[in-house]
Amino acid sequence: MLFLPFSYPGDGAGAKGTEFLTSDAIGASESILRAWLDWLGLRFNPFQSLDAAADTRLGEYLVEHEVLASIWGDWNSFVFAPAGGGKTALRVRTSQACWVGQATNHPFPISYLPPFLLWLHTHPSLDEHLAAISQAGAIRLLLALLYRPHWFFALDPQARRALRQSLDWNLPGPLDYWLMQAQESQSLAPLLEIFDPTFMLPDPPDASTLLHLCDALGSLASARASLPSPKECWRQLVDLLLTSLGFRSIYILIDGLDAVPETATNTETAVGCLSTLLPMIDRWSEQHIFVKGYFPEEVQSPLTTRFPVLLERSYAATIRWTPALLADVVRRRVYVASQGAFGSLDAVASPATRDIETTLAKMVIPLPREMLVLTQRVLWEHVARDGATGTILPEDIDAAVAWYRAQSPSAQISTASIAWS
Repeated sequence: MLFLPFSYPGDGAGAKGTEFLTSDAIGASESILRAWLDWLGLRFNPFQSLDAAADTRLGEYLVEHEVLASIWGDWNSFVFAPAGGGKTALRVRTSQACWVGQATNHPFPISYLPPFLLWLHTHPSLDEHLAAISQAGAIRLLLALLYRPHWFFALDPQARRALRQSLDWNLPGPLDYWLMQAQESQSLAPLLEIFDPTFMLPDPPDASTLLHLCDALGSLASARASLPSPKECWRQLVDLLLTSLGFRSIYILIDGLDAVPETATNTETAVGCLSTLLPMIDRWSEQHIFVKGYFPEEVQSPLTTRFPVLLERSYAATIRWTPALLADVVRRRVYVASQGAFGSLDAVASPATRDIETTLAKMVIPLPREMLVLTQRVLWEHVARDGATGTILPEDIDAAVAWYRAQSPSAQISTASIAWS
């Protein structure tokens, strides 16, 4: 079965403030905001993207959350958080942690986002799950090989042929087409843009080494004409990763469970779509294959009811955000956008303000997306008042907080006043 790459919302569709952030509601155009950010020394707006899965720079400014240490390891685990609560960011951070070093003595991560819109239903069979997981795994394997060509060249001829066969069976389209993209650009950029912009490993190969790998892979005979069952495609991919390439284990990172209205609004449907997949966990664990789920908090109860033994044997955690962590979400983005020139909005604010990030963090519903919404509003309030120059003033923050509270009249957020001195 052929699947194509599909983009999913990071932590559920929609967010308060999204419509505002793309309009002229406060009388300032995007061009004025862009000009002001240039004037400040920020090469892009680090607060614009509220959809973690669509943020091509997400991997650059991830915040280390304590939950990662709890779920990291060769066991099954499930993380729960509300929309905008950092599920996708944690999934990306988990994947990044698997790619430390140049060797294969670490887990191989497969980010799996069930392709509901391609299935056109929300009750997939096990074969449908396995076909989609195999495709996701083949995509990550191809990207990893392009970053680490020495893994391929260390294989014996038989293993190289098996690798080519597995890529042919599972990739969405001919391998030769994807190799041609890398050859023509002499870089990984086209494939990263198509498949996964967050998949960026340190120390990519030079152009000549990349082209050498593409030539070697392309010279092997294609096996695309003989496509076996999804179970056999998955079995061979697992054998290739764990035996031939020598990865320690496989992590299947499940995200995007609330990617379509049917699963976002009905928790039973969301859990039901995994009913054919989750029973595989015990058998997979024996094979060093572990599931790590990044799920909406609403599905925790029905998931526990439906799979009580599974949850008892797995580690479960809920992502909680403190003001200090939320402040770091903003500081890290400022640091990346300024190319390390500064790491706080205090650097571009009036001396009358101090610790802007913590001040804002105490005023929002404690979720990263809410923090980005309020911080973005501060920027708009400034350009509405002062245009494309000047620094952030206390009145910009006051106005942004007033707007934010008006958008969330029923939310449990701080009503404390800000004391500027």
